[in-house]
Amino acid sequence: MRLRSRMWRSAAASSPGKSIRGIRLTLTGWTNQDSRTWRDSDGDLLGLDVCARIDYPFGSDEMEQRRWCRELAEGRDGGLIEMQRIDCGAGSSAKLIYKRRQVQTTGYAYTGMLITPVELGFFIWTIVAGERGTSGLREALVTASLLKTGKLRLEDYERCWFQDPYEPAYKGVDRIVLHSMSDDEIYDEQFPSHPLSKVRHVLAMLPSAVQFDSQRT
Repeated sequence: MRLRSRMWRSAAASSPGKSIRGIRLTLTGWTNQDSRTWRDSDGDLLGLDVCARIDYPFGSDEMEQRRWCRELAEGRDGGLIEMQRIDCGAGSSAKLIYKRRQVQTTGYAYTGMLITPVELGFFIWTIVAGERGTSGLREALVTASLLKTGKLRLEDYERCWFQDPYEPAYKGVDRIVLHSMSDDEIYDEQFPSHPLSKVRHVLAMLPSAVQFDSQRT
């Protein structure tokens, strides 16, 4: 899996300084497919791109960074679920998740990205996990719970269930791919096998689960 778009440029052989000789990933359940791609037992993919340049606005405020992430999701017919600025030990990094409808099956596919500035340029980790089998269980159970406890009224469902988490008035994509109330992280523990829960878990574990073998060029 390789990421290519107008937003970043690959930097495999032209980067000065250190070059990556090997990557060791210590995430349980993920098997190496090639030098920068891993797959788990569900068939989901985790990949790494090394880029020389990227126009991600690291120096801008959080609103501008969210706009960048929203446009990235929109360009892939997806809706932004969340964006966070984090510290991975190499300065400020960006973590984002968006979802889109799957083409050949029902349900959603969730994409998580971790963008980290490094000496070589930028590391962009991407995990893609999709719903399989019966889809919509998380949404149905959370909806029922919210209605039962009075935290959601049936007449408000259409208006507030799907909306961008940072700009509620945003309508740039089909509303069914926007962040839903059941996408909130508080439900991940209740649905540990859900692909969104998996994406969040992998993104959280990556900074401490990766080791690079480098050599001076």
